[in-house]
Formats: sequence, structure tokens, C-alpha cells
Amino acid sequence: MVSMESIVFIVIIVACLAFIGVCIVKRRPDMIINFGLRACIGTVGVYLVDIILKSRGYDISVGINGATILTNGLLGLPGFLVLYGLAAYYAFG
Repeated sequence: MVSMESIVFIVIIVACLAFIGVCIVKRRPDMIINFGLRACIGTVGVYLVDIILKSRGYDISVGINGATILTNGLLGLPGFLVLYGLAAYYAFG
């Protein structure tokens, strides 16, 4: 059973995150647009590179999930390269 302290702690965290989100959107909407564009372009890039590598016979696949979208959105091209670097490391290492 969840204690009352845990519920209060979760409510405080959610309220703080909502406040931070509102402040970011209000002051810097360009950051949200930038994140969205990087996430979309990175996701399309992952999809295309996965198709190309599979057609060439390589067994490296990153896949598309929440973690890859978040990595591409936050880091951009370096995040994209990190994802494929880790995939190659675990495929060949």
C-alpha cells in the first residue's frame, strides 16, 4: 500500500515539473520547437539508417522508442551518433 507521504511527495514533484514546463514555454518557446524538430529529424534518421543497414546485411539496429526520441531531441546529431555508437559496440563487442 502506498503511504500518504509518498503521495504528497509525488504531487510536489509533479507540481514542480509542471511549473518548470510552463516557465520554459512562456519564456523560451524556441526551445520546445528546437527539441521537437531534432526529435522528429532524428527519429526519421534512425528509421532510414536502420533500413539501410538491414538491406546491407549489418546486424546493427537502434529502433525507435521513447529513449531514442528523447536522446535525439535533447542532444541532436551527437545523440544520434551516440545511439549508433552504442549499438555498434554491443553488436561487435
